[in-house]
Amino acid sequence: MLSLASNHRAGGAYGKVHGRNYRSQSLFRNAVRDFFSGIDNSGDRNLLSSAQVESERDRSVLAQLIASVAPDKAITLSAALLDEFGSIGRILSESEEALRRILGSQDAVINLLMATEKLLMAQLRSELPKKLVSATDERLIRYLQGSMGSLAVETMRVLFLDNGNRLLSDQEFGNGTPGKIIVQPRSILKRALELNASAVILIHNHPAGDVKPSQSDIKFTMSIRTLCRELEIKLHDHIIIAGNNWSSFRKMKLL
Repeated sequence: MLSLASNHRAGGAYGKVHGRNYRSQSLFRNAVRDFFSGIDNSGDRNLLSSAQVESERDRSVLAQLIASVAPDKAITLSAALLDEFGSIGRILSESEEALRRILGSQDAVINLLMATEKLLMAQLRSELPKKLVSATDERLIRYLQGSMGSLAVETMRVLFLDNGNRLLSDQEFGNGTPGKIIVQPRSILKRALELNASAVILIHNHPAGDVKPSQSDIKFTMSIRTLCRELEIKLHDHIIIAGNNWSSFRKMKLL
């Protein structure tokens, strides 16, 4: 059993070199642009910083969404959610129990938020190519950013591919704390054999925001690579997602 631990140092330019910034830390933010195209804060933009503009946009968009089921409480509930979780992406990635802690008996709002997350993830997943030419295909990266970029704890997931690089399965293999996750490498390979997979792509997130792999990340990946070689399974890449940034072991020449 090996553990993966985040490198908590700031990523700086490193993330910019090894990952494109798609401005989609929240899986919600880009998708709602079409849904709520009527929202316009342009009059305030010259007076606010970019962070303030994004914060105000999040509050406005979230309030409009909630207003569809709770018009009288939309502003209050959206403010409470954002004050607690910080971003729409975090809100949509939270469990029903976590949402209920803030929203109480607002079942309609909770159901709406959970349905919205499912809808938007389905949209991102539908955009995935049927055949992956590269583990860093921008459509795959958007899907991974949407599904993992806002998670509060480290989570490992694995994409299993057939010999034509078509997706067989997308599965999680454990989660842990904000800075550490424990995964058994052999459990990943066992599942690969069950699926008759010819290749795998490893993905995990760094909630602290740094896309640079830690020594534990590298050790874990080398262990998986050794097992893959023994079983004649290709390890295409190991992607690290941190908010709206990412890095690739393959691009860093660690594989």
